[in-house]
Amino acid sequence: MENKFTITPYLVITFLSVIILVIQGSFLSFYLRNWMVPDLLLIMVICLSFLWGEKKGLAVGLLTGLLQDIFFGPALGFFALSKMTVAYLAGLVSREIYKDQIIGPMLAAFFGTMVHELIVYFLVGLFWVNELGLYLAVERLFLPRAIYHFILTLLIYPLIYRAELKKMFYPSFK
Repeated sequence: MENKFTITPYLVITFLSVIILVIQGSFLSFYLRNWMVPDLLLIMVICLSFLWGEKKGLAVGLLTGLLQDIFFGPALGFFALSKMTVAYLAGLVSREIYKDQIIGPMLAAFFGTMVHELIVYFLVGLFWVNELGLYLAVERLFLPRAIYHFILTLLIYPLIYRAELKKMFYPSFK
């Protein structure tokens, strides 16, 4: 394994993140108006951190979180901090779990979603007023979203895992 830093995977992640944010912010929010929109970017960050480890995951979480802050954030840094934290934790957990087993990333997505939502909830509460109390927010928003992400990871992780095996995040531009 090489320790040399390359920018190529982060350019691919940036491109994918912008596409995901556009889909999430337009298409999904239009069709899933009465239900909650999944955070596909968070699922991607957790899956990549699970595969790449905590250090690269931290960079992916920062990059994607800043992009989400720029697109949709109430202030710069809310999503960056929460996605960085979740990415780091998913990378740490991945040390102990086989990467080819699907249950590990699914559980990481469930608990990562809970951590992400709690961080955003408390950051918003620090600067503004939260409309829902913590118990109601967990019951009505965080837990259903975590279950939703748990199920979506079953579909998304195998795609990211195969892309990683085929080195699609490290394309050669020769």
